[in-house]
Amino acid sequence: MNIKKNFLLFLKIAMVILVAGFILAQKAQKPRIMILHSYHTDYPWVIQMDEGIRRIFENRQGITLRHHYMDLKNHTDDDFKRTAASTAHITIKNWKPDVLIIADDIAQKLVGMKYINDPSIKIVFCAVNGGVDIYGYDKANNITGIFERKPLAAIRETLLMMAQAKGFRPDDVGAKKPKVVFVCDQSGSVTAELPGLNSFDWKGLEWLEPVRVDNFDQWKEAIKKVNEYADIILVSDYREFRLPSGEKEPIKPSEIMAWTEANSKIPLLGMSLINVSDGGMISVFTSGYEQGEVSGQMAFDIIRGKNPKDIPLAYTKQFLISVRKSATDNRGLPIPAIYEAFARATENFYE
Repeated sequence: MNIKKNFLLFLKIAMVILVAGFILAQKAQKPRIMILHSYHTDYPWVIQMDEGIRRIFENRQGITLRHHYMDLKNHTDDDFKRTAASTAHITIKNWKPDVLIIADDIAQKLVGMKYINDPSIKIVFCAVNGGVDIYGYDKANNITGIFERKPLAAIRETLLMMAQAKGFRPDDVGAKKPKVVFVCDQSGSVTAELPGLNSFDWKGLEWLEPVRVDNFDQWKEAIKKVNEYADIILVSDYREFRLPSGEKEPIKPSEIMAWTEANSKIPLLGMSLINVSDGGMISVFTSGYEQGEVSGQMAFDIIRGKNPKDIPLAYTKQFLISVRKSATDNRGLPIPAIYEAFARATENFYE
């Protein structure tokens, strides 16, 4: 009797082990996609990209996703970069993703370059501001992706709208053209996008030499100086300014933008998602949702068997608008109803 009971118990245990092994085997065979972000989820840009990726995979079963955040917007010192890169490489080695989605330029440099033509992994890049030849991606057969490009035509139209509200008539023959200056930090993303800004046809506007600064004190001085000779200021990113005395913690972006709006006599137009949420007046910027959706779809196509080199590189097609009504009212700038409607519809309107 005991032998029979023991046998039945053994049979039950064996069945449990068999089923568990089958489940683990099935999970192990699921395609794996790792999303490697240069920054962290405290940056709205990252949140938008993750949402875009989620839209692609939310109703698709049998694929395992994993997110990894390097947090290099909050930590810019070399020691942290080395640690973050090493941790990312270890995670990739241990988890063995089939496809690696890499977001923003710094992660391409610190991580992506190590996997060029690696037969065990495919790469989809997104949110790359410049070219990919500096990373060697142009010689890779296992890489594709989508570039991030500022919506310059829409930015130009908005600048002209702002200038006309201030009395300029740039379309009139012989009329004075509004002078526009870009005040920016020294980040790699800005360095990558400057050639495109400088070569763009700013018809109806006078594009001035951009002013680049290293810290918040220089930023303050630059804003004061450009007020003396420009008519509109363009801003983009300023999240890497450190506190004084060499501290590693960044200055709060809202503090930077609040000071800028309060101390600039001329209006500002943002080119980044965070400008208005930080306290700015209006911003026209690339859609992070699109970056996520396009890179996610590319990764899904690769999982289904498509070769990365057969997937054409993509470029920005969508842009978003953000508006802060109190700031536009303070400057006496009427915002077209379509701008407000678009900002409200995309949850980028602030009272």
